[in-house]
Amino acid sequence: MIREVLGVHEAVIQDRDHWRRTAQAVLALYAPEEDVFAVAQKRESDRTNVSLAARTILEMAICECPEVGGRQLSRWELDELLAKAALLVEVATDSDAVNSDLIEPRIDLHPNGEYTIDRGFHNTVIKPFLTAYFREEFEAAAGEYSKLYRNERPGERKSADEVFSADFIRAFRTEFGLTPDEAVDGLAELMDLAVERDSVVVETTLGALKKRLTKARGLSLDASKAFIRTFSIFHRPAWDKPPSGFRKQDLYPWRFRRRLSATFRPILVFGEQDDDKVFFGAGLLWLGVGYLLERAEKGHLPKEFFTSQEMKQYIGRVNSERGHAFAWLVADHFRENGWQTRTNVQMTELGGPAELGDVDVLAWRPSGEIQIIECKRLQLARTVAEVAEICRRFRGEAKDELDRHLRRVNWIKANPAGLHGIVGFVPDPTCIDDRLVTNTHVPMMYLTSLPLEADKIGPLKYSK
Repeated sequence: MIREVLGVHEAVIQDRDHWRRTAQAVLALYAPEEDVFAVAQKRESDRTNVSLAARTILEMAICECPEVGGRQLSRWELDELLAKAALLVEVATDSDAVNSDLIEPRIDLHPNGEYTIDRGFHNTVIKPFLTAYFREEFEAAAGEYSKLYRNERPGERKSADEVFSADFIRAFRTEFGLTPDEAVDGLAELMDLAVERDSVVVETTLGALKKRLTKARGLSLDASKAFIRTFSIFHRPAWDKPPSGFRKQDLYPWRFRRRLSATFRPILVFGEQDDDKVFFGAGLLWLGVGYLLERAEKGHLPKEFFTSQEMKQYIGRVNSERGHAFAWLVADHFRENGWQTRTNVQMTELGGPAELGDVDVLAWRPSGEIQIIECKRLQLARTVAEVAEICRRFRGEAKDELDRHLRRVNWIKANPAGLHGIVGFVPDPTCIDDRLVTNTHVPMMYLTSLPLEADKIGPLKYSK
């Protein structure tokens, strides 16, 4: 089963890569453009459904499949398993929507076993949100088309200290027991193994894997064990019982950023003895190692994902630093569009109470226009639960993140003279406007119930 399902997942990765590489050609050959985007998005939606179902089966199979006995999985049974896994994820997603108060908690059951549920929020918020994000990604892929055919010699591999900060390298080693360089060495060796086997699905043993990592790449025995421990899901008696140190939420396949996800742990190991079998897909492994390194370094994983205090402190620190850097980026954008700006303006400087905090970016023009800008560096919401969480934080209700921004704006409009010391004039309150600028597409851009207009929410390219 694991071989077959890994093969399906690798085919999805290959198909996605093919569509990205040919995005510009597809746009140039076919019209109208909107139809191209619609077809490409439908294809991506199909890939997402299949890949998530495949990873769900892999995470279950490493626990539930017997090493000996059983019977060969047929193509029909594989299709049925993928369909059932996809249905499991869909039902769980609907459950999240109900529990998050995004839709009415009403389900209509039909005699054939199917059900219908309110899809209003999906159609008005989630669908346009994901459509806009996909279009941006597809256009970005098209923009990279010319780079695919440059006749460039590959450069020498950079060491970790040329790519990552010393703080990150130290935190990564404390958390996982190996350095980023050793993680990349492990990845390279397993990719070499896939090339030698001439197969994107590789089957080996734990002993052979350790030997390759130590002999061919020079990793210490401890580092090789740490690599396997970090990027592997090990066999356990039952899938629905997490191993020691993990939470039940780490099992749920409809959630992202899970510690027991096959995305982060793409190596499947049937035990801890040298002759125990090991499986991995080359594409999934490449994505998994890169995903962990990139997401951890950028602070895009929650603190709960990690166990060491050093990594948790790094995540908090880097998010704070990059949040401030994002505010400076927003200020630069407004300056380039003819505004004067200041960042991190304390409300006390304007005569306001300290409890109101600070204005991320204050922008003004001599003509009398004022912008009060809240800057939020957010992670892309990929699931209904994540969409619900972001919407919960920015409903404009008492003491949430949008409400705090609006309270600052309302105080400034009621006390415009407080701006004189910074902007050099007392503005007309009707000329004071505000925005919520984010680093990525956010579902609030499609909500009509917020106390802030939807066209004032979103990434920089929508701000002038």
